[in-house]
Amino acid sequence: MSDKVYISQITLPDGNTYDLKDLEARGLISQLSAGTLAFVKSTAANKTPYGVTWNDGTSDIVGSLVAASGTQGKIYLVPHTVNNKTIYAEYVTVDVSDTSTPSYVWEKLGDTEVSFEGLGSLAYKSSASGSVSFTTADSASFSNGSVSASATYTPAGTVSTPTITVTPATSSIPTKLTDGSVSAGSAASFTSGTFSGGSFTQGTDQFVAPTLTTSVSGEVLTISFTQGSFTQGSDSFTAATHGADTFQANTPTSVTLPTYDSTTVVTGITSASSTQPTFSGTEATISSTGSASGDVTLTKTEKTETVTVS
Repeated sequence: MSDKVYISQITLPDGNTYDLKDLEARGLISQLSAGTLAFVKSTAANKTPYGVTWNDGTSDIVGSLVAASGTQGKIYLVPHTVNNKTIYAEYVTVDVSDTSTPSYVWEKLGDTEVSFEGLGSLAYKSSASGSVSFTTADSASFSNGSVSASATYTPAGTVSTPTITVTPATSSIPTKLTDGSVSAGSAASFTSGTFSGGSFTQGTDQFVAPTLTTSVSGEVLTISFTQGSFTQGSDSFTAATHGADTFQANTPTSVTLPTYDSTTVVTGITSASSTQPTFSGTEATISSTGSASGDVTLTKTEKTETVTVS
């Protein structure tokens, strides 16, 4: 016998008892487990649960099989067509009696929602693959281009040094000779009077914690709750006496200003002139001859130049 305890109902402190969500499902599973589970496909009225109707493609079939102890432990698959495919409704026999005398009824579990017809060996495969062929066409064009050649050069030469003459504009500005000084007086002060006397006594609080108890009887879990309580103690207070406050004002501060002299500085340029420099160097010219399919010949030509720089 199993040591596990199953809970089917819960009784709350307000006295209400509630079924757990899976209570009916576990009852149905236990009935199915009582016998040998088997699947029966409905092919005629005597293999179709009583009152269930389906069409075999030519006529309607009305079930005549009555729920009984002999139909327990079996799942009856009743075919019907949805969106042009055959799926199956699942029916089982359930004992709905609360007494020792059974009362059997048909209960629909649901639909398979999957068509097993025409799948053949593919129904037992975990994967399937195939292939598709296609053709692609790529194109590219090429053309001969022209060949060109270029070269860079650094000219060598010298630049004469110019003579620059500048006449500045001047002005006088103050220059500090001595620092000033500051002699601080005394700061203001404040002294608070002292407190004397006074008392406070806190009362004793009373707290009783709530209690929560549970018990299990059969498959019923019962939860009981006892409310707690809190009583605040009485506090007592005697006022204190505050002494007089004292305030001392601050004293003035003495200040000595800094001293200054005069200094001449440049404030701008009155006039400026420069002699004109010259550049003497070599000028090089690079030219190219050749074709796209042959060699390219580079020719360098040099000459001496003198340039006046503005």
